[in-house]
Amino acid sequence: MIKTDITIRSEEQTDPIDDYLECVTYCSVENLAEGNDCQTICMERHLKGNYF
Repeated sequence: MIKTDITIRSEEQTDPIDDYLECVTYCSVENLAEGNDCQTICMERHLKGNYF
């Protein structure tokens, strides 16, 4: 039972880099100015607390 609980918890945790990359995929490729803003928002939201 304990092993199952640990397995479920580890599956629920996601890597911040994966979250950042997923976020960036929603950024607009067509408009570079907005794309840079979007990338900055993703970086601040997903990476700033962990890596910067």
